Amino acid sequence: MADEWSTKQVLKYIVINEKLSFEAFGCLYKGFFKEDETKLIAVKMVKIALFDENPKLLELFKQEIAILQKINHPNIIRILDVLRTNTYVYLILEYCADGNLKKYIARKKDNRLSEVEALLFIKHIVEGFKILYQNKILHRNIKPDNILLHQGIAKITDFSVACIMDSDMNAPSYLTKMGTPLYMAPQILKGQPFSSKSDIWSLGITFYELLYGRVPWQAKDFDSFSQNVLNEPISFPIKPVRSNGAKELITKMLQIEEKDRISWEELFENQIFRDNHQINQINYNLQELDDFSKQIFINLQYLDQHLVVRQIIQIHFDSFQKQQEITSKTFGEVKSKSINYGQDFNTENFLLNQQKQNKIRAAMLKYYNYFLFERNVAFFFNYVIQKTIFLKPKLNLPNLPYFRLISLIAKNQLIHLERVREQFSKEVHEKFNIETWQNFLKSEEFKQLDLLIKTDIQSSQDLFFKITIAFRKVAEEELKGQINQLDAELIKDSLNLNETTFKASEVFYNCYREIIGDNINHLLKLQSEEVDINLLILNLSICLNPYEEFKEIYFDFDIFYEVTEQLKFNEIYERLLQKRVKLLVSK
Repeated sequence: MADEWSTKQVLKYIVINEKLSFEAFGCLYKGFFKEDETKLIAVKMVKIALFDENPKLLELFKQEIAILQKINHPNIIRILDVLRTNTYVYLILEYCADGNLKKYIARKKDNRLSEVEALLFIKHIVEGFKILYQNKILHRNIKPDNILLHQGIAKITDFSVACIMDSDMNAPSYLTKMGTPLYMAPQILKGQPFSSKSDIWSLGITFYELLYGRVPWQAKDFDSFSQNVLNEPISFPIKPVRSNGAKELITKMLQIEEKDRISWEELFENQIFRDNHQINQINYNLQELDDFSKQIFINLQYLDQHLVVRQIIQIHFDSFQKQQEITSKTFGEVKSKSINYGQDFNTENFLLNQQKQNKIRAAMLKYYNYFLFERNVAFFFNYVIQKTIFLKPKLNLPNLPYFRLISLIAKNQLIHLERVREQFSKEVHEKFNIETWQNFLKSEEFKQLDLLIKTDIQSSQDLFFKITIAFRKVAEEELKGQINQLDAELIKDSLNLNETTFKASEVFYNCYREIIGDNINHLLKLQSEEVDINLLILNLSICLNPYEEFKEIYFDFDIFYEVTEQLKFNEIYERLLQKRVKLLVSK
């Protein structure tokens, strides 16, 4: 089949000449159900003539189909149908809107992910391997290119060279040398027997690449590469800083000898994949805590799980441009290059509609990412509150200014969240196209986002109210004492700012900036060289103008928190100078 076709109908499916990826045996194309073009699919087209040339490939292809039909798991690509014509076999697969992991990391700064995000994807892949291991399936070609992403979920794909083991999964066997050299286990490189632990090696290389933006061994040619793998011990760059747990696991996965390499059972049970954040290791008895401390702990648990909400929805601009190019051709030309293996399909109407839908979809995704960005900005304030509470014993802050500070930051978080929710209630948005906005309000993305914001607001309100109660109690005690009238008025003004209407006002923000500035000055006067205290100064300065730090809607909050928490004292000092903190707080 020439590459000049634009669309083709294969029974109840329409295939578009838009390559999603290249796999063994054939390309993966985008498609959809003829009766419902919103139901997208991926279509693997394989030439039957390929098997005439090499009958062994036919056995591999049959095995790929058998494996996909056998496995049903959220972290394994799902097969929907298999069709055959005189020329091609078509595998109809579930569509993953966000492309593969290789392309995803290529869009990131330094081609790497934060450790939190890398662990999330590796955990998904490991979950997929649990069922592969149970079914004695060896993938043989694990790499970022063969991990697809859909709405934040990683899925293993391309089982073109996979095989089902007859023997023990951990027993080395002589198998055909297949895969991608950069990710091949040493035994495969040397042509020796290997077991399912070869997939552990490939996964270890992938994990390393996600964390550091490159594979651990490189060379100009295959022989040099093989020698580097066999003779050079694995090393980890100083930057970016990674946890000992991650580096130790990768080291175990990348042992040269299979007998020394971590087993699948050990990998499945590794502590790094459990929900073992520090907060969950603290043995709190909530019944023994006062109401304020209890709410702080509950909020910390929520923050631990929801500090950054990442929804991987990428706009495929290349695809969008391709559709524009196709629709710009004369309809006669397009129609002449459309191929039907079923009833007539109106290509012209489809392409026009696709162009329109692509524009709407691109705009809707921008709305989605914009609101998600605003939500993540709001939760930076929550993060600063928890840091302030944790450091209170070191801050030398009396209770009144301490509670006043965290109550104002908590209210500012709610102002940001309520601003988002208020926009969700608009049938017509003054900043957005009417039709696109109304489509957005009907979308699944909006429903998920709306539910998230409501849950966020409830959690944040619970925290704010407990802080307000504690602040009011401390303030009332102060007012009972002997204080001058000016101080009494300041306390009353602060209490009035904590009313439960979460609307932005000039009065609130003037007070907010003044109080945060006063606290930054107080912390600077401590002249502490403790990293945590100076980080708090930096974070409070960001609270004064968050959009100076978080500049665009695709800002990577995971990387921000990772880098910020690894800063040394001199690096924090440089950041503060860049922000002109001394000048700012002296105004």
